[in-house]
Amino acid sequence: MSNLKFLLLSILIFNISFLDASSRVSFSRPGNMMRIPSGNISSVSKILNINISYEWLSKSQGNSNFSINSISNSGSIFGVSFVSPADPINSSEIGLHFQKNMLIYGNVEIEMGIHDIVWKLGDYSTTGLDTREVSFFAVLSNEKNIKKYSIITHLGLGTGKIAGYSQLEESDSKQNIGAFLGFEFKTPLLIKGGGISLLTEFDGNGVNIGVNIPLLSLYQLNLGITHFDNLGNLATEDKNPPDYSKLSASAPAINFGLSINIPRIYKDYLKNNRSAHRIDRSIYSKTDSSILYYNPICTEVVEKLRDSIRVGNSLIENFESHNIMLLHQSAILVDSTRNNLLREEVGRTKQNESMRHLSRSLRFFYNEDYRKALSEINNAIEANPNLAIAYGRRGSIYYKLGDVRRATLNWNVALQLDPEFIEIYNMLKAYDQDLLKSIEISNNKDEN
Repeated sequence: MSNLKFLLLSILIFNISFLDASSRVSFSRPGNMMRIPSGNISSVSKILNINISYEWLSKSQGNSNFSINSISNSGSIFGVSFVSPADPINSSEIGLHFQKNMLIYGNVEIEMGIHDIVWKLGDYSTTGLDTREVSFFAVLSNEKNIKKYSIITHLGLGTGKIAGYSQLEESDSKQNIGAFLGFEFKTPLLIKGGGISLLTEFDGNGVNIGVNIPLLSLYQLNLGITHFDNLGNLATEDKNPPDYSKLSASAPAINFGLSINIPRIYKDYLKNNRSAHRIDRSIYSKTDSSILYYNPICTEVVEKLRDSIRVGNSLIENFESHNIMLLHQSAILVDSTRNNLLREEVGRTKQNESMRHLSRSLRFFYNEDYRKALSEINNAIEANPNLAIAYGRRGSIYYKLGDVRRATLNWNVALQLDPEFIEIYNMLKAYDQDLLKSIEISNNKDEN
């Protein structure tokens, strides 16, 4: 309700201010561009568009505008503008504008129309309807979406004011035709209000640049510079000689404007207007801010869907973390298995090496070459320190060499490793009773 009051108050104030207010002012024609006609690609959801704009030329000169544009269900746009130009002083113009969509093919749209049916009032050389400034035009618009960005190109031909724009009143009755080109770069900044748009255009006479900044869901701030290529001659009327010069036809201007967009009932519009299906292919298909503004139920549903998406994303992140943990545990198990297999392989290798040395020591022992037998048995113990029979045999070798202390020490080690080694137990018992005459470990546990 507060927005509606603000809208009515704004219209009343600007009607009073610009009642004596040409289609020669930026943002006064239908469309989003500054001075050139454009397709209604981004305007299909609007039923009414109100523009208030001012072009600052110098401290004492400027063009002011108040315009209203309406879009029908068939895709036609009707507009009326009330303009007070800087030249001539104490004058005003009422302009009528009409354009209609003729063709839609994919992302390409062709529109044709007539702008600047101007009725002049005030200090003109001739007042009333001025047919010299009527502008016939055709424009081709193409939209390209790149992720969250969108580029709309407008290319066309036009006559009248479109082909011969001037800041001054002109008396040339000859109709000229000229080409124009414009680019509208939409960004996802302030996307809830429609997104910030950067404008660049060539209107046949100079380069204009501008920006559309959405304010809430109904309002849009329009800023720009016309004849940017001639910006060095801005406000020459305020300068001192020799830099002073009168207002020229191609004088640059700084533009300020406010647009108020009234959306239509969206469902009915979709049924009747084929152009509305363009919304489904644009970057605004995710959320129509005007619908959400007027329908709290839609807002609630969208918020619930967003919460569900957030919960789903959290679950996906948790599953990904759990999967990473399982992969880590699997890698640890694989490493442990490989280590165990490696240890078993090394153990088998050491066991085989120990048995080879043990067999050689037995051969040297029977040949009574006790020194070589001792060397081999030491190598066997080094390869496998837990082999009881190796310590038993080394004890027998030391006994043969007359080192009884080392002999009994090795026998005890063998018995500790294998308490069921009966032959070693019997030899230790016989040694204690001084019954051991001939020491030789039984062959029961020997390997040939």
